[in-house]
Amino acid sequence: MRSKTSYFNPALFRKNLARFWPMWGGASLVGALFPLAFLTILIQNHALFGELMSDPLSITAGYYQIVAWIIPTLSLLYAALCALAAWGWLYNPRSVGLYHSLPVTRKGLFVTDFLSGMSMMLIPYAVTGGLAILVSATVGGVEPVGLGVTILSVLGMSFFFFASAMAVVFVTGNPFAFAAFYFIFHFIAAGLEWLVTMLMTIFYFGVERSYQGVVEFLSPVMYLTRSLNVDTEYAQITNAGGWGESVLTSVTLVNGWMIAVYALAGVALLAFAWALYRRRRSESAADVVAVGWMKPVFRYGVALCAALAGGMALYGLFFDISRANPVPMAVCMALAGLVGYYIASMLLAKSLRVFRGTWKGALATLLAAVALCLAVAADPLGMETWTPEPEQAQQVRFWMRGWNGHGVNVILNDPAAIQEVLEVHRAIVAERETLDRDRDRFEGETYYAYFDLDYYDDPEDYDGRVNRNYDLPCNQALLEQSEALRKLAALASDPLIQEANVFGDIYGEDRDARLTGGYLTGLYNTETKDVEQTELTAEQAKVLEAAVRRDIQAGHLGRTLFMVDEEDGYEKAAYSADLNLDYSVTYLDGRQRPLRTQTLFLNPSVYCTETLKALEDLGIVNENRRLLTYAQRIALDNLEKGTPTYYDDPYSGVYYKDSFGTVYPEEAYVPTQDAYVPFDEAY
Repeated sequence: MRSKTSYFNPALFRKNLARFWPMWGGASLVGALFPLAFLTILIQNHALFGELMSDPLSITAGYYQIVAWIIPTLSLLYAALCALAAWGWLYNPRSVGLYHSLPVTRKGLFVTDFLSGMSMMLIPYAVTGGLAILVSATVGGVEPVGLGVTILSVLGMSFFFFASAMAVVFVTGNPFAFAAFYFIFHFIAAGLEWLVTMLMTIFYFGVERSYQGVVEFLSPVMYLTRSLNVDTEYAQITNAGGWGESVLTSVTLVNGWMIAVYALAGVALLAFAWALYRRRRSESAADVVAVGWMKPVFRYGVALCAALAGGMALYGLFFDISRANPVPMAVCMALAGLVGYYIASMLLAKSLRVFRGTWKGALATLLAAVALCLAVAADPLGMETWTPEPEQAQQVRFWMRGWNGHGVNVILNDPAAIQEVLEVHRAIVAERETLDRDRDRFEGETYYAYFDLDYYDDPEDYDGRVNRNYDLPCNQALLEQSEALRKLAALASDPLIQEANVFGDIYGEDRDARLTGGYLTGLYNTETKDVEQTELTAEQAKVLEAAVRRDIQAGHLGRTLFMVDEEDGYEKAAYSADLNLDYSVTYLDGRQRPLRTQTLFLNPSVYCTETLKALEDLGIVNENRRLLTYAQRIALDNLEKGTPTYYDDPYSGVYYKDSFGTVYPEEAYVPTQDAYVPFDEAY
């Protein structure tokens, strides 16, 4: 009679489940607590058979949120435990000999242990999901499409993560190495991208110093948790009581197709795992790397990671890590890479005696680390000097902050305004050597201006933005010498920019704003000697808003942003007062939203002539109620503290307290050295 070959061993399958029942049983118990807790809440609210949760779409939205934000991380961790439970015998030489002596082929062992591990992986999900469905059905919350998508999503992610864990199982012969390799496998792409990005950005002036996620799809947990989302749509209806009510009309798992793609990748990983197991030597148990051709990959991979991470860390111990010099960085990377190379060699050989006969690999590591450092420093892609063409910048968002005053934070869609920003960016790039390198050579006190840009080729694609940010040294001498800084200062007061900065967030295309009033703070009452605040009516606020717009068009707003000398510039030009205009904002995007109250804050200066004139015409500012510059306010505070500021008039022989008009005879006070200010420096 013809014999049959079985690829599945039921006895071994049952044995695996029986041996590890505390693991999958405990996970099932913990998972069951959540639907039971939900049931308890329903009972406490007397809604077990009521209408509180009768909307199936709300239950579906909850399922999708769990799929998007919990299942990927949970499956990553639990799959490693299941893989170790099913295949842990591979890491013990005695157990390997026992299993391979059983009357079961390797293919039978592979299929049986795979099904054992997958069963342990799915049992907790089945228990938790079954109870959740039962509770949801009890309150009428079962929606077939959402339930089907949730089940398929859990199955797809469970299969992928378990298949990836199995692929790693056969790479190593050590359980501790498995844990390390498993998490390295899932995060190495993102980690290497982050390290290379850090290396590039400490060489390149203005390039964004953050992780971009270009190859994040190779790190599935990070990619899924960032890409999966839940989209809900609501409709406004009138209920039986005549009240408006928002009703959930649809729920979508955004980018759910990615789970199917990863499930297909899991099939490839499973085939790869089988190919490794077919050729795996029993003697490789307890080895750090059990696959011969992967040993050089491990050795030089560790050396590369050590060169990048260790090299930058070593450089930071002795130099300024914010801006790297290629030669010392290359030396640091070479040394760190060499250390990583020998650590990997010791792990592979399970011995400390690895120095003899390895000089060729060590030399190759040194040369590769130096070559990588110099190649990045050379900027072959031109990242440091890149500026977009107008068609590549359909939208620009930028922040700009000087040493003093309110900064600029705008989103620009106007091509003319975007072109002005591009010209400033090109000027900064052209002067990058002067503005960035050797900052200590600037004499005198130096401040820094901050200029941060986001370019959008597609305004709807946030992840497709390109960022540049610059910390620019700024003092009076540099403002006179640098064309880039002059253009940046001019940009701060440009009418197109300030119009977007002041009113862009209030008068947007999707909203309607109405002035309701406001208030002015920092008014000095010369009679009571108090600093007061006055309320503005809606009519007064409209007059002041029109005046602010005239100041913007005249280029008056933003002129104090780059006044780097506080005593001689900003403090004498800016008022210690705030003009606040209140708006009631209604959104016009079709969605029902409550009215939003928004306040516009402005810090006027002596250059805002239209606004100052409007304040005087309205009678808000007069002889008895005055605006004080910061310098005047400081002088007033010093006087109240008993340390008045004096001004020596060589012609009249008297001392002037300040510009308020109060004159004190010479014999009234004896000026101290700290309080004395020569008359010709008075404001």
